[in-house]
Parts: sequence; structure tokens; C-alpha cells
Amino acid sequence: MSNDFDATRLSLLLNDLRLPAVKQIWPSFAERSDKEGWPAARLLMALAEHEIAERDRRRIERHLKEARLLLSP
Repeated sequence: MSNDFDATRLSLLLNDLRLPAVKQIWPSFAERSDKEGWPAARLLMALAEHEIAERDRRRIERHLKEARLLLSP
């Protein structure tokens, strides 16, 4: 990853955009994309897919909790 980059500012921007999953996972995705030479669009798509999957997971978890259903182990 490039050193002329402000990770703190990115963290604040991701907070403002309400992208918690991207905020959490971007460093490892960026490192992998640098090592594997991903195009920028592929990195962005991977981050967006991860954010959507996490939102879906949290939504299902929230609905199950609201419905007061017990999950089987």
C-alpha cells in the first residue's frame, strides 16, 4: 500500500458513509489486492460485496432477535 495515504481520514469517511464492514476489512483487502495486482474496480467490488453480505447478516440477526426465535445449535 502507498505511504502517501491518510488511513485516519479514510476511517472517518467510511464512518460518515456508514460503511462499517468496509472500514473493518479494507486494510486486508487492500494488502491482498496490492500483492495480487487487482485492478481498482475489483478491489472496490470485493469491498462492496463484503459490505452487502455483512448488512444482510446483521439484518437477519436483528430480525431473528426481534422475532424472539431460538436458533438451534
